[in-house]
Amino acid sequence: MYEGTVSAFGVTERGVGALALMCREGKPLLWTQGWALSKAGPDRQENFAVIVDGQSFPVRGLHLPEEGLWTGAPPGALIAALRAGSRAVVAVPGEAQVGVSLRGSSRAISQVLDGCEGDETTAASAPEQGRVVLFGQLIATQCGGGYSITDDAEMTGRLDGDDTPDFVLDWGGVTCDDRSKGRGAGFCGAALCTIEIAFTETQSRQQVLGVNPELVDRAFGQKALKTTTQGATCGGATQVCEIIWVWNGSKLEPLQ
Repeated sequence: MYEGTVSAFGVTERGVGALALMCREGKPLLWTQGWALSKAGPDRQENFAVIVDGQSFPVRGLHLPEEGLWTGAPPGALIAALRAGSRAVVAVPGEAQVGVSLRGSSRAISQVLDGCEGDETTAASAPEQGRVVLFGQLIATQCGGGYSITDDAEMTGRLDGDDTPDFVLDWGGVTCDDRSKGRGAGFCGAALCTIEIAFTETQSRQQVLGVNPELVDRAFGQKALKTTTQGATCGGATQVCEIIWVWNGSKLEPLQ
């Protein structure tokens, strides 16, 4: 069914079955195959789920029982999570869940999506705004529902060692509809907020504390993260200073 079509393809950890993303008719299509063929019946619309680093994403699509195949149009938040995550778990009804490593997924997914139309394939939409939000699923989970986000709260740039842009979220720009969640969905204190970075090369995440993050240019198209902070790091409890964070091969560290 999919012969001759380029896919970002991952084999499950049990060695049987696969999770893959392809571009079909200008749109991304997610599929998983290798499941038990014992459940007879006609092809039908059903849900399955992909869990990325603990976050579950439902996928509505076509189940072909005779082929042990499930397909569906992945939400933008799921694609973003697959690019930035470290491990996915595939959960289809009535079957044992199986894991898939996401190492190298960002580059493979980028190659597949080059032929897809539009740029909504890399992001989720904030429910109340209909705008593209890269960390949409994460924010919605932490807020327990609706939220708003400032235009400059998210950034992309080449922070790590590969050629694929990485993702930065300033939790200070997030406001939950449920105000009991606190400032920045609980990721902000009295002065500083958490800044979340998702790396494509290592498929990992890092959090640093600061405010007013921005990406600044470095050599060869690379970026560094600049933040403003205060306290002992700056030499005194009331002192304010800027920190430049650079890639050391595994994470960002302050430039000395």
